[in-house]
Amino acid sequence: MRVIDLTIIRWMYCLTGVIGVSCAQQREQELPPQPNILWITIEDLSPHLGSYGDSNATTPNLDAFALQSIRYTNVFATAPVCSPSRSSIITGYYGSSLGTQHLRSQVTIPGTIKPFPKYLREAGYYTTNNFKEDYNFIDTSIWDHSSATAHWREKKDGQPFFSIFNLMLTHQSSIFGADSVYDKRIRRFLQYITPTSPDSLVLPPYYPSTPETRKLWARYYTNVSIVDYQFGEILRELEEDGLTENTIIFFYSDHGTGMPRHKRALHDSGMKVPFMIHIPEKYASAFNFKPGTTNDNMISFIDLVPTLLELTGISVPDELPGKPIISKGKVAQKDYIYGSSDRVDEGFELARSIRTRQHLYIRNFLPHLPLLQPNWYTDQSEIMMELNRVRTNKDLSPAQQDMFTSQRVPEELYDVENDPHQIRNLVNDPGYHEILMELRRTLKQEILKNFDTGFAPEPELIRLSKGSTPFEFAHDSVQYPLRRIVETCDLILGQRAEVADVIQRMNDPNGLVRYWSVIGARTLWVDSKEIHAELLRLLTDEYPAVQIEAAKLLVERGHGEALGSITRHMLSKDPALVLFASRSFQEVADKGNVIPEDARKAYEKLKSETDAGRIRTAFYQLYSFWALTYVFE
Repeated sequence: MRVIDLTIIRWMYCLTGVIGVSCAQQREQELPPQPNILWITIEDLSPHLGSYGDSNATTPNLDAFALQSIRYTNVFATAPVCSPSRSSIITGYYGSSLGTQHLRSQVTIPGTIKPFPKYLREAGYYTTNNFKEDYNFIDTSIWDHSSATAHWREKKDGQPFFSIFNLMLTHQSSIFGADSVYDKRIRRFLQYITPTSPDSLVLPPYYPSTPETRKLWARYYTNVSIVDYQFGEILRELEEDGLTENTIIFFYSDHGTGMPRHKRALHDSGMKVPFMIHIPEKYASAFNFKPGTTNDNMISFIDLVPTLLELTGISVPDELPGKPIISKGKVAQKDYIYGSSDRVDEGFELARSIRTRQHLYIRNFLPHLPLLQPNWYTDQSEIMMELNRVRTNKDLSPAQQDMFTSQRVPEELYDVENDPHQIRNLVNDPGYHEILMELRRTLKQEILKNFDTGFAPEPELIRLSKGSTPFEFAHDSVQYPLRRIVETCDLILGQRAEVADVIQRMNDPNGLVRYWSVIGARTLWVDSKEIHAELLRLLTDEYPAVQIEAAKLLVERGHGEALGSITRHMLSKDPALVLFASRSFQEVADKGNVIPEDARKAYEKLKSETDAGRIRTAFYQLYSFWALTYVFE
C-alpha cells in the first residue's frame, strides 16, 4: 500500500501553522534578510503527476506539495531536450540565441551574459548544484559547489543558500535494459513504493498498445513514483535543518518525457512540464502568494532567471528576454511561448514553434527528415525497438501511423484545447487559415527578434563565429542576413517554386542563403537543367555545408559520383564538420553506386578515436561514429 511520507504531513502542518511549538521556535530564530531558494528538478517528465490529473501516476508527496504551492499549468521548456533547455535555465536566454541549441555542443557565450548563480553569489548566497550541469558551454566559476555531494549544509552560519537537487530516475535511459537490469535499478526503492501495473495504464492515442509498450510505460510511471519518494526525502532534510519556513521551493522538470514522440519533439509531450512554487508564510504576502492555487499564465524557462532575481531582491537586468512570474508588483503576461528543436546526438534538426493558450504552431524547416530520425542511442532502447517492430502493422490508427512517416509537412497547426495530444493537423483547414497566417507571422517575428542562430548549419556557425561568439555573429546583419535567410526558407511554403527564384538565391552573395536555396529545391523537388547546373557549381562553393547539401540532392537524383563531395569532409580536422558530413553520408549512402574510400577511412578513424563508441567524452566524434555505424555495421 502506498502512503504519503509522514514527513510531508508534518512539513505541511508546519507551513500552515498547525504545529505550533516547533514552528514558533523556527520563527524566533534570527533569519537571513533574503530567503533561501531550493530547486528540486527532475529529468524527462511531462505533467504526469496526480495533482495534474494523470490517472496513471501515484505521487502522494508531490500531490501534497501542490496543496501548499502554486501549481502552474502552462509552463514550457525552451527546447525538448536537456542541454539546450538547461542553457536557457542557467542564463535566461534562448539557446537558439546563444548558439547553444545543439545537444552537447560547447560554444562560447559573451562575457556580458552572466549565469544566474553569479548574481546570487555576489549578493551573498551560497550556491550548490547536485549535480548535472550540461549547459553546452563551460564555465567552472558558476557554482560554489557543483557535484553529486553538493548540499546547502556546507554554507556558513546565517548565510542564505540557493541549492539545486536534480533527480535523474525519470531520464529516458532509466527504462532501458532487460527486466533483470531494470529490477536491479529500482530494487532499493521497492520498500517505499509499489510498481505501476501495465494493465492499468492509459497510453497516449499515438502509442500502439502492445504488451511491451505497456510494460515500458509502466517502468516510466514506477520511476515517477520513486522520484516522488526522493522529493519527499529532500523536504525531510530541509525540515530536519529547521529551514522550511525560510525556504522558497521550486519543483519542475527540464522538458517532457524521454519517450519517442516526446523528447526531441515540439509537441506538448516534449515541451510542457509540471511546475510548482511554494513560498513560506514569512515571504508570502510580499509576493501575493496563495497556497493551493492554480495559475494558467503562459510561462517559459527564460522567465526563471528574472523570477529568481525578483524573489531574492536582486535587480533584474533589462536585457533579459524573460519576465518574473512572481513579483511584488504586477506580473507580466505572455501571449505565447517560443520553442526550438535542433540537433540531438547525430540527428540534425531545425524546427521552431509558437504555443498560445489555444493553438500550437510548428514550423519544420527540414521537413524531408522524419519525426523519429535514426538515432543510435535511442534505437538501442527497448521502446524504440518495439515501435520499429510494429510500425508496419496495418491495424495502427492514423495517429499511430503518423509517428512513422518518412518525412513531415513544413507546417503543423493544432487546436490544443480540443486536441490535447496534437494529432489533427489543421494547416489545410480553411477555417483556421487566418490563425495559421497570424502564427506564421508571429514565428518569423520571434526568429528575427531573438537573432536565432539556428539558420546557420552547425559547422558554419562555429566557423563563422570563430574569434567571437555565435550570439555576436547573429547580430551581424552582413554575415548573417537573417531576414533574407528566412525568406529563402519560405520557398518551401509555396505550392511550387519558380526556377528563376531558386537560381537567384543559389547565386546570393551570402553562403547561408545559398544553403537554404538548396534545401528549398530539395523539399519542393524543383528540377530543371538550370538547377542541375547550379548544383554542380555549388559542389565547389566556399561554404562546406553548401557543398554537402548540393551533393546530397545530386546523389538523390541519381548522380552517385557526387558522394565524394560529402565524404572528403568526413576526414576534416573540424569535428563539427565531420559530424555534419557523416550524417549526410548516412542519409544518402544507399543511393550511391560505390562507397568512396574516404568514407571507410573516416569510419575506421572514428572507431579508433572512440574505442568503438565506448569513449563518450568527445561528443562530435562519438556522434559521427554512431552515424556511420548504420552504414558499415
